[in-house]
Amino acid sequence: MRLDRLISQHCGIPRRQVTSVIRAGRVHVNGVQIRDPSVHVATSGDEVTLDGEPVRQPRELVLMMHKPPGVISATSSEEHETVIDRVPAEFRHPRLAPAGRLDKDTTGLLLLCTDGGLQHLVTHPRRKLAKVYRARLREGLLDADAEARFAAGMTLSDGTPCRPAGLERLAGDEVRVTLTEGRFHQVKRMLGHCGGHVVALHREAIGPLQLDPALALGGVRPLRDEELAALLAAVEPHRFASEATQNPPEAEEME
Repeated sequence: MRLDRLISQHCGIPRRQVTSVIRAGRVHVNGVQIRDPSVHVATSGDEVTLDGEPVRQPRELVLMMHKPPGVISATSSEEHETVIDRVPAEFRHPRLAPAGRLDKDTTGLLLLCTDGGLQHLVTHPRRKLAKVYRARLREGLLDADAEARFAAGMTLSDGTPCRPAGLERLAGDEVRVTLTEGRFHQVKRMLGHCGGHVVALHREAIGPLQLDPALALGGVRPLRDEELAALLAAVEPHRFASEATQNPPEAEEME
């Protein structure tokens, strides 16, 4: 959530007045003085103070899902079943939304949360949060130099640039891919650029979070406190980049 919006909502201060308060240096986030009203904060874990007094925030809901195939990463759809449709009633919330997305037929780790600030932190490409995927390919089609091409970064046939990424060959016809961005169909397109053809794709990890092996396909559970703390710590070094550089944020790239 934007810092100015959070303070306005929880302190009852008009948005225009909040902007002046922040720019005057009266607001700190995790002990750091922030003067940029547009900075995003994670209401799940950030400590915000105004004139040294804490801004009380409601506890946000952050869920881990083992996404099944055949459902889309959206909050609503008239044509398809969504990941929100699979959330048990006890965890339903009008602000619950996926942090990033997986393709309809891709399985694996997906985060769902009510915290817009955390969604921003997890999905923004500037965070460079590693996402790890396991892909099954049609046997024997991957180029011999694919690892080197992934490591060097590549430009796809349509001109899309891709950052350097990790590629590891596993047993049989499986590979593991590690990305720090989430362009449209990126795993499939990068492997295709190296001669491979993906027939199944599964996300194993987001940053420090591993998909819980005990979570059944389609299962959902809240993040444990230590998992949430680890996730926040992974994005912490980049959290206030816009304040430090005074540069506008990059466009968010979804998976």
